[in-house]
Amino acid sequence: MSTNNLNQLFENQNNWDFEEPNLGHEKRFLDKLKKQQPKKKKFNWLPMSIAASLLLGFGILIFNYTNNQTEEVAFSPQVQETHDYFSSVINNELATLKKQETPQSKALINDAMNEMESLEKDYQNLKDEIAKNGENKQIVFAMITNMQTRISFIKSVLEQVEDINKINKIEDEKHL
Repeated sequence: MSTNNLNQLFENQNNWDFEEPNLGHEKRFLDKLKKQQPKKKKFNWLPMSIAASLLLGFGILIFNYTNNQTEEVAFSPQVQETHDYFSSVINNELATLKKQETPQSKALINDAMNEMESLEKDYQNLKDEIAKNGENKQIVFAMITNMQTRISFIKSVLEQVEDINKINKIEDEKHL
């Protein structure tokens, strides 16, 4: 605001309202204001605490139930022997694969490990199926096929890693 406008404002003091409000005006104003504001509701914690307790209880029950479901499945002796054999072959092949890892083959091996996790999940689903419905030939065959697929897959990846390592070795020799 410029100085002229301020001077004009103070020159026109005749138009200003100097009257004081009636006695009790402030109290009446505050009362009206309170009526307009929504009333605060008191929050009852009892129903919420009961609901939370029930949810916690159900959560613990479900957690314990699912943990019990994932316990080892009791296979027949023949199936257990087959499972142990394939598991040892898979573990040996995975150890060999990890030993072959180089910076050039790291991405391939990481992708292979992700695929192995997927196959392991499928295998776990088959074990869960046996735990639920009992052993039958179709499920046992699917489990054996899953393990054979994993072994073949690891061997294929191992061949690819060996090829990558051979190519890198030849290129390194050329640069010497």
